[in-house]
Amino acid sequence: MTGLGDQNRPRLIVDCDPGQDDAVALVVAGHYGELIGITTVGGNAPLADVTRNALLTCQLFGLDVPVYVGQARPLEAEPLHAPEIHGASGFDGPSLPELTKEPEATHAVEYLIETVRSEEGLWLIPIGPATNIATALRRAPDLADRLAGISFMGGSALGGNRTAAAEFNALADPEALAVVLECGAEIRMCGLDLTSQLVVDDALVADIRALTGTEAGRPVNPGAGVVADLFTSYLDRVEAIGGRRIGGLHDPCAVLAATHPELFDMVERPVGVELRGALTRGMTVVDTRFRRSALDTGIPWDDAGVFHPVRHCARLDAGEVRRLVVNALDELGSHARA
Repeated sequence: MTGLGDQNRPRLIVDCDPGQDDAVALVVAGHYGELIGITTVGGNAPLADVTRNALLTCQLFGLDVPVYVGQARPLEAEPLHAPEIHGASGFDGPSLPELTKEPEATHAVEYLIETVRSEEGLWLIPIGPATNIATALRRAPDLADRLAGISFMGGSALGGNRTAAAEFNALADPEALAVVLECGAEIRMCGLDLTSQLVVDDALVADIRALTGTEAGRPVNPGAGVVADLFTSYLDRVEAIGGRRIGGLHDPCAVLAATHPELFDMVERPVGVELRGALTRGMTVVDTRFRRSALDTGIPWDDAGVFHPVRHCARLDAGEVRRLVVNALDELGSHARA
């Protein structure tokens, strides 16, 4: 089962490194889009762990979607993981069921190339380091013209989380993000300045846990219980680091920017990523001085060749996005148990 709703949903491939917010993004993609494939990339945790987490998410929520294993390490840098936020496995916290689903034999990069070449109008949704997408684009630059677009979670217009300047995904593989930004496809950017508007707190955890319920002594929605436990563990870690039980629900934003763009304020702006700075490597520079339309008059905004037009998602309807997330966890989780 890949979701509910009308037949005009965008067709999506989600590239991910689960992580609790990636798991929720997969559920959202399966419910509101037509999720045709999942590719995994080393990021929040090592590749074997995040692949297992993607498979478990599909299993828990009844997502009959193939999972393809991708790149374990960035294009040039050493691998970067986030155990302080997601735990060593990426899914630390809940008791997890035995895994019965297996990944596909085809490598994720080959799957991306073959699938995009065979079907125009797909959306790619990278919500981890952009290594798989960049590798596919380097091998097959023609892919960019066949896509509906790329909606990515990464970067920030207002500072980072892994460093003062850089968001985790952008810092993990800035060379890959640079390839994506310059590829020529429509790009939608959901950075920390946007995703921090959608919060995980104890109230959201309570709403998700309320979806579990019981019937004849069995949980009605065990997947929602796992997500609630993942978020509880996440808030415990965030509180230990920063003293407050509140964090961003980052990755579903990139999915919803493709499926529900009307909920986002998007402005086309020049965006570049820093590759060399000792203090700023991985920083995304979003030029907020002008809207792109104001630059069509010939102002040489791109004379250095390092900035590219990106639809910067600056604001979202947080209440409606939150409702959509909880609804997806409810609908898919309940149907998966049935």
